[in-house]
Amino acid sequence: MLNFIKSVISFFQVSRGKSRIGFVLFSSRPIPIFGLKRYSSRADVLRAIDRIRYPRGGTKIGKALDFARNYLFRGRNPRGRKRVLVLLTDGISQDRVGQPASRMKATGAEVFAIGLGKKYRRRQLLQMATDQNHVLTVSFSLLMSIILKLKNQVCQPRKICE
Repeated sequence: MLNFIKSVISFFQVSRGKSRIGFVLFSSRPIPIFGLKRYSSRADVLRAIDRIRYPRGGTKIGKALDFARNYLFRGRNPRGRKRVLVLLTDGISQDRVGQPASRMKATGAEVFAIGLGKKYRRRQLLQMATDQNHVLTVSFSLLMSIILKLKNQVCQPRKICE
């Protein structure tokens, strides 16, 4: 999964004036890895991702969405930058996702929900995503195959990835 995330990040120019990357890991609780202002180069972001270790625990996506909203998208968006959240899950949330997803979308964030493997619930992905075109599902073995599709959707308008 981390290699997938690194591949998606490789499409963006990460700098103070271009794309910013933040990362929240979740299981039974959300874990802040780094915020949008922490790194101002792609190389620094990729190195930080290399240091991540997965926690054990449950799947509480509702809690993770609320945390990510406050941690990453709190406050106004002074430069009018496109806000994008890519949520990857391989499980069914043990808490409700509807209201946290609505609060996330109210920030103006475009939300992509990616279901991995076979144990996710499509209905939850649809609740979380901006719309059904923002839901992607894939097996773990084919995860890398959706990178271009995700890139093409995230990079609309195209200028944000150039």
